[in-house]
Amino acid sequence: MNYLATALIIILICLSTCDKAEADTAHINYVNSTSDQYTQLKSELEDLGYTVTGTNSGSVTLSDFSSKDLHINIAGDSNCGSSCKTAYETYIGNGGNVIIAGNGDHDGNRTGTIESLIESKLSVGTITMHTNEANFTSHAQGSQYSDTSTYWAARNLFTMQSGGTALAGNSSGNTFKTWAVYDYGSNGGQLFVTFDQGQFKNGTTFTTRFYAFLQQTLENEGILSTTPTSGITSNQTTEFNTYRNKSVNGNQIYITQTGDNNTLNIAQDGDDNLIIGTDLTSAAVINGDNNALDLDQIGNDNVLGLDIVGSSNNVAVTQNQDQRAKLSITGSSNNVDLDQSAINYVGEHYMSVIIAGNSNAVDVDQTETGNKKLFLDIDGSNNVAVDQKGTGNHYAEITLTDSHNVDVTQDGSGNHNATINLSGNNTSITLTQDSATDQNYYLEQNCASVSCSATVTQN
Repeated sequence: MNYLATALIIILICLSTCDKAEADTAHINYVNSTSDQYTQLKSELEDLGYTVTGTNSGSVTLSDFSSKDLHINIAGDSNCGSSCKTAYETYIGNGGNVIIAGNGDHDGNRTGTIESLIESKLSVGTITMHTNEANFTSHAQGSQYSDTSTYWAARNLFTMQSGGTALAGNSSGNTFKTWAVYDYGSNGGQLFVTFDQGQFKNGTTFTTRFYAFLQQTLENEGILSTTPTSGITSNQTTEFNTYRNKSVNGNQIYITQTGDNNTLNIAQDGDDNLIIGTDLTSAAVINGDNNALDLDQIGNDNVLGLDIVGSSNNVAVTQNQDQRAKLSITGSSNNVDLDQSAINYVGEHYMSVIIAGNSNAVDVDQTETGNKKLFLDIDGSNNVAVDQKGTGNHYAEITLTDSHNVDVTQDGSGNHNATINLSGNNTSITLTQDSATDQNYYLEQNCASVSCSATVTQN
């Protein structure tokens, strides 16, 4: 497996339930001679989402990191003596993760105590140090060793006679390694070993390559998960609650219409329905040419916030019972069809559709029980169809820039979340979430090819 991070056009796609980062706290032991490495390492880990604490001491104290997800030891020439080994045995045995780095001296005391930690205290393997120090090339295990754009420098090499898994090595076809990982105990604890602290700050180019390797290693070994979770944001929750909590007495319509050749048909049947501007205080504004609107609110307690600026828009909205929708259009030649249905159902449905651009075709629908939330923001000539139905609570956030084709269906009794953010060249995405099991999908993509496409089914 290639552990080097790769620049992806598709940043992340999660095809099953995604969780927040598994490891978000880290502790580093360092000394004055490695303060530069500590500063660099702390910054890199914080960029990955860790909360980092440090101890400027060669002595290892278990209480400093017993509750942390990751501990790193770059404490200069300090030995990992008996108390250090005992602390690591306890911590790793409880499921902790330790990275310990030597000082670049292949036959020095620190190197010997790290060997002892592997071979005697934890008894997880045996190694032999290479009898030399130099700026050896280091490549992620399994990578193309001829690729000169990915290697970094490591001062020490070792061979592995037993135990462990090599993570990085010197060259193809030989046994010399620069990084290894050892499992210990039954709780998932791991010991990562390398023998050159200089890797943590080793010149601009090498440092960049090294931290790409380190990040990918943490992900591959289950210490760090950077897969984002799709879910409603605090601002969206506020907006949803504002619309859901809007109370109406009697049927009310507030619209200011300006322009030429607008056709407007409104029918409200039932009690306590409202058509108003998207801010829920000002009148809805229709300002443009050749707009055709057919607005039906049937049943009770429907709220529609509406603002349209532009020309040649065709809009049809049908809401049945206790529905909320926000629709804002700026541009021309947009086709929008919003349907919500909750008669004889129980569910709080809300959709926010914001359109800026030209030639959009949008068809969105929310039906059946469960709470349905849709936040759609498009800028450009996009074709979008969203169907949220079934008995589950469904959430979707779709943000489109440029021109794309998106078809999303959320169905079933599971609670499904989807976030799609597209830009760049034309992308066609078809997503179906239909299951009794909760599903999560996250896609952020800037298409640099002639076109991009994906069809995803989660069930």
